[in-house]
Amino acid sequence: DEQKAAFAAQVAIKQQARSAELHAQQQKVADAIGELLAIAPQADADHPYLLDKNARPGGLKVVPESAADLPKDTMIKICRDRQAVKTVREQHPDSLVFVAGDLLLPIYDVDGNIRSVQTIQPNGAKLFAAGSQKEGHFYVVDGNNQGLAALDETKAIVIAEGYATADTVSAALDCPVVAAFDSGNLVPVAKLLHARYPDKVIVIAGDDDQHLESINEVNAGRQKAIEAAGLVHGVTVFPVFAPGEQVSQKLSDFNDLASKSALGIDAVKRQVGSVVEKALVQAKVQKLQTRTDSRQPGLAGRQQKRAVTR
Repeated sequence: DEQKAAFAAQVAIKQQARSAELHAQQQKVADAIGELLAIAPQADADHPYLLDKNARPGGLKVVPESAADLPKDTMIKICRDRQAVKTVREQHPDSLVFVAGDLLLPIYDVDGNIRSVQTIQPNGAKLFAAGSQKEGHFYVVDGNNQGLAALDETKAIVIAEGYATADTVSAALDCPVVAAFDSGNLVPVAKLLHARYPDKVIVIAGDDDQHLESINEVNAGRQKAIEAAGLVHGVTVFPVFAPGEQVSQKLSDFNDLASKSALGIDAVKRQVGSVVEKALVQAKVQKLQTRTDSRQPGLAGRQQKRAVTR
């Protein structure tokens, strides 16, 4: 028993050490990303990816031409062209390598601290900074670029997957929308935001990956959205396209509905807006019912006491 206890203690110490080391590395990466974002220029609406998605630049930035304005000991390396990335990574395995001109999408934690960044290439390819932490972190798309503060004023928190989808829904409803980046991050983001805003309705504007379901036998977008909503007593809404569009064009999200469907962005406003309004009404009814139920025991007790007195 003593040996088992000693072994368990050693394992616990090693796990704590590894956890502390991992946290320190993640913080180092986050600090370097923060320095990069501080000098990076604002994105323009004419960036190829934003043009393709008909999305607003919002708070996105662009990888600068060089790292000259960064601290001398920075772990950031910037390549002028994509062909040089492999060589630079081999020469500097502990560095973060970026390509000039790529979009930079900041990733924040629930307290508003930068934790990572997603790069978006002109062709739409997306990557996360190596060694950073994405899980449970997000980006708030808001027309006024208020960040996390925008969620303080909204009655319902709408969560989508990618930036373009979140921007589309935000523009359609004129409200902040959270980008969780992918289906796997919907659950942790929804749980953290529910914990921070327990009285706000959460609506998951999910992707409907029917074209992937036929290949992988799994519709991850729909499944994870439903799972996330269930864990926070929220609701889901998925895009409904014109007949035949979704299968023939492999459409899946609300950005597709706005930019590639004959129904357009007005359909996004109708479909998501109606679900949000209904969820808010239901939440209000439940709140009133809860207040009524909480008063009943006291009322019944007083009535019983009066009857006994008489």
